[in-house]
Amino acid sequence: MKLGGLELGALLCVNVLTQAPAIAATQHQLDLGVTDLAGFDESFLGARYRYFAEDLEPLTGPYDLKADLNRVNNYAFGGFSNGDFSYLNTDAAVYGPEGLVMQGSLQRTSDDNKDWQDTAYLVSAALGKQMNEQLQLGFNAYYSRVESNWRQEVKNVAVEWTYAPYVRWTDINKNQGWDLELKQLAGRYKYVRGKAVYYVNQAWSVGLIANIRNEKHLSDNYELQTHYWFNQHIALKFGLGSALDSESDLNSVSLLLTARL
Repeated sequence: MKLGGLELGALLCVNVLTQAPAIAATQHQLDLGVTDLAGFDESFLGARYRYFAEDLEPLTGPYDLKADLNRVNNYAFGGFSNGDFSYLNTDAAVYGPEGLVMQGSLQRTSDDNKDWQDTAYLVSAALGKQMNEQLQLGFNAYYSRVESNWRQEVKNVAVEWTYAPYVRWTDINKNQGWDLELKQLAGRYKYVRGKAVYYVNQAWSVGLIANIRNEKHLSDNYELQTHYWFNQHIALKFGLGSALDSESDLNSVSLLLTARL
């Protein structure tokens, strides 16, 4: 019997749910669901596996921020496939000396039917530096390539490079505080993303993700999210987004199940 990405991810999640309390070390994470489809450059769809280079369990801080606050290298890959549509993604975060932060990602999406095929690639790299305990400054670079084929005869290729700075402010004290970020994103569309997340305690956070478009034919999107860890192994993120104008309904939905072991 052949299992798709979601079915396989669901089975793995069930396995983690039943075994997680008995496991001491925590270096593996499985995500399953969808998140922020209105901002496709940083969206997630399907199943994703992430490996942490250190055990997260003894580290301090909110569960969601343990890797960031404690500078733990991590690597991930994931994807989804359903008929004519496929999505693949891999990313990594590596922490160097003197407060350096290096991040990179590679994303591929493909949408096919009998008459046309669209394939998009997005490569991003970021180099940042932790200026002090709260402030991180950095620089992003994006390479976008979109290939369009019509009946396997006409091929259009669009390539674009984008460069932009970013800033992040994280102030957490006794598992409470703010994580704020502002950066430009690029890919199929260009926009500026602002993130403001407040950590109520080690397990629960609420936040607003704002995608500000700089193209007239695209709407801005504002998504309210909540992220709750039932324990240090299982979490659920839920969010709804809208353009906040009189003609807009829901523009984005996030529903993500996370399991760590």
